[in-house]
Amino acid sequence: MSRVRIYIEPQKIAEAIVIEEKAMVHKLKNVLRLKKDNELYVFDGKGEEYLYKINNIVRNRIYVEKIRRERKEDIPARRIALGFPLTKEERVDFILQKATELGALSFIPFDCERCAHKVPSSKRFERWKKIIVEATRQSGRLWIPELQPVMSFKNIVETSFPVKLAASIKGMGAKRVIDTQWGHILIVVGPEGDLSESEEKLLKENNFHFIKLADYLLRVETAAVFAVGLISHLLAE
Repeated sequence: MSRVRIYIEPQKIAEAIVIEEKAMVHKLKNVLRLKKDNELYVFDGKGEEYLYKINNIVRNRIYVEKIRRERKEDIPARRIALGFPLTKEERVDFILQKATELGALSFIPFDCERCAHKVPSSKRFERWKKIIVEATRQSGRLWIPELQPVMSFKNIVETSFPVKLAASIKGMGAKRVIDTQWGHILIVVGPEGDLSESEEKLLKENNFHFIKLADYLLRVETAAVFAVGLISHLLAE
């Protein structure tokens, strides 16, 4: 059987856990067909992962017991925060999933002049969080990226980061801009139709470095995912 890995909130991690969440119980019991004495990995999203064994399965409850801590990882010293504009739901889903897999540690959705979509409902926001958790689980990461509330463009530009980057077709090549010793980085990508002149001026006034991702115009989701992947790659060198 392939490695089974699930997420349990840090405050619920204990020597013995009763899994009661319907969707998770269904997946473990009916889809993966786990039985008594089968093992599974539990990660807490805050840098730790444990090996558990199933002690019993009773109707809609699965009883598991901790065997040992399997992995522990401090929060990465090099962290990438991705600022992206409000866009179509399926595009946001793609951004959150793929950028999580590529190493983003924080997401900041923002509203701007050319954003055509409204601030998401609380229900949609919760759905975004679930996508991030699932991408973290699937990719084997130990830290779940933070999803911050929607900001105005002005607020995200004025946030305090040691390094602030913006994707722009008029920018310089990433290798000429990015210092491999950088730690906490914010990368902002613009909407369809790009940022307005006043927004670009605001970026310059707030010490953003402009990096060029490609010779051609990119969709929001392409730019966002590629930017995270490129920065992760260059910082790993």
